[in-house]
Amino acid sequence: MFSDAVLAILITLLGLDLRPPMVRPGQLVAGLLEDWPVYLAYTISFVNLAVVWLGHRTSFARLRALDVPLTWANLGVLFCAALMPFATSVVARFLKEGNESDVQAATGFYALIGALLMASWLVFDHCLVRNPGLVEEGGLWFFRRERRKALLGAAFFPIGGLLGFVSPWIALTIFLGIPIFYGITAPRE
Repeated sequence: MFSDAVLAILITLLGLDLRPPMVRPGQLVAGLLEDWPVYLAYTISFVNLAVVWLGHRTSFARLRALDVPLTWANLGVLFCAALMPFATSVVARFLKEGNESDVQAATGFYALIGALLMASWLVFDHCLVRNPGLVEEGGLWFFRRERRKALLGAAFFPIGGLLGFVSPWIALTIFLGIPIFYGITAPRE
């Protein structure tokens, strides 16, 4: 329940950057359209955190027990997830107001946070693969597969960050594609 609460708060914090634009009368539509980077950053991060929450629930449903290393690994996932609202604000602000080098730095920073989040999942899944007594019978396959997927995510966020130096749109597409991949490949049972 603690982890659910933390993730719910993080998703709520993302919404705090969504504010009505300060515009003169008759300029609301233009003001809303001008804030598109904020909406894009919010959407990408919301989907990323939603996948973290869904993955978390799916993982914990396959556990029979917790131990201290797994609890710390879980706290690592939550710590990295808690950095997402800040990274989202940085990307939103500099997509809207920044010059090219600021936008590149912002997408690189977001990639770093995303890679840390995936690396924390890698540690979480690795704890379970190394200690199968914590996993319900027949569930070890899940954590082996999730560990491979976390490794992919930990690689694709930096790739997106590097490609952000070519085009921030490539980076943002990759940052959105990663949680879509996780959503599509999530177990259906």
